[in-house]
Parts: sequence; structure tokens; C-alpha cells
Amino acid sequence: MALVDEQLVDDIAKHDRYYRIEDFVTYLERHLRDEPGVPLSVIHAYADALGYERERTDELLEGRIVDSMTWVADDVFYRIGDGISIYPLSWHERLDGSRDVADYVRVMLDGREAAGKEFPKGERGIAQTDILTALEIMADVDRKDGEKLLREQRHQGDIVIYAYQNPEDIVRLPETKR
Repeated sequence: MALVDEQLVDDIAKHDRYYRIEDFVTYLERHLRDEPGVPLSVIHAYADALGYERERTDELLEGRIVDSMTWVADDVFYRIGDGISIYPLSWHERLDGSRDVADYVRVMLDGREAAGKEFPKGERGIAQTDILTALEIMADVDRKDGEKLLREQRHQGDIVIYAYQNPEDIVRLPETKR
């Protein structure tokens, strides 16, 4: 059985009032960064430590784990080795350790558009919260440092955030003139 970090179990217990598998896996992936994704044995160990029913955990995961190297949808988990991730392996490979926010926006937009997602005019970008989560998972950057990176790279002109004070505004790539 995988070892669990009791402090992480306590943190999850404080924040996880409703057992949503997306939040549970994301939280684990944000805090356990040994390799891309979270091994299923680790997910089960934390579920057991939190008193979640293993059968319920498996039911919530069932049918949502895909074997795809590229983006499929927001509501699936991507199989990576013996674990799962909220991001496809190709994103981990391209962004691992990167602190370049524009790269995250580019990769996430390209992946979603390649999977057929269409963005309404003027809304082609990625939510700040999605960028911050990706930075936590792939660059091991905590939320505060991620916000600092957003602010710095916005001031440098590498990214565009029109309503920076609004955490729900999207991060865009600057328009290029040709």
C-alpha cells in the first residue's frame, strides 16, 4: 500500500466537503509531484485514509480514464503509466518545469482546438485558475508564485489579461501584427 502524508490528508479533509473526484485527483496531483500523474494505488491510499469508499472512488473514475496522449475533454482523466492525470502526457512532456505562461496558454489552446473546441470571438484564452493549476502540477509552482508569474509576464507583454483583478478573466496570447 502507498504511504500517505497525514498533513495532506488533513488538508484534503478540510477542503473536500463534497466528494468530487475531479477535485480529489487535482488536489493530489498538485501536491504529489514525484512523476506526471497520480498512481491509482496512491489515489486509493488517500481515499482509504479519508474514509472514502473504494468502490465509490472506482465508480467515479470508471469510464472517465482515457488512453490519449492529447487533449480529449475537460471531464476526463488521462492514463499515464500506472496512474492518471488531469492533463494528457503530451502536455506534461511539453511543459514539465516550464515557467513560461505563454507556453501554457499556447499548449492548452492548441490541444483544446485540435480536439474540436471552439472559442467565441474575443474569448480565445485559458482561465487564470486553469493556468495556475497547470503551473502547480507541471512546474511545481505554488499558487502565490504562479500569480506572481502571471503578473510579471503580463507586465512584460508576454500574455494579456484584460481584467487582471478578476480571477475569472482569461489569459490570452498577445496579438501579433504581420
